[in-house]
Amino acid sequence: MKWEYQVIHLNVDNSSSKSEESSNPEDASEKLKGSLSPDFLKDQFPEQYQENEGSEHPAIQLSNFLIKKGDESWELSETLKIGKMLFLIMKL
Repeated sequence: MKWEYQVIHLNVDNSSSKSEESSNPEDASEKLKGSLSPDFLKDQFPEQYQENEGSEHPAIQLSNFLIKKGDESWELSETLKIGKMLFLIMKL
């Protein structure tokens, strides 16, 4: 039997993320000792402080991805973690 393989890479970082810390305009304003208000920061840097209310939890995103791959006849064969990288090995 001959298998086809597909490798999917996921970034995994369990440390506290600096991007999460910096995406809070109130914290940023405090670090600047109030020289710039949270509202000003949100207004001037909307891409930095956009709210992700519509994004799904990563577990749901991964579940939807695996369902889609399953519909294409791919099977999750193995996971492999190397440092902060996680690889999903799919076979067909």
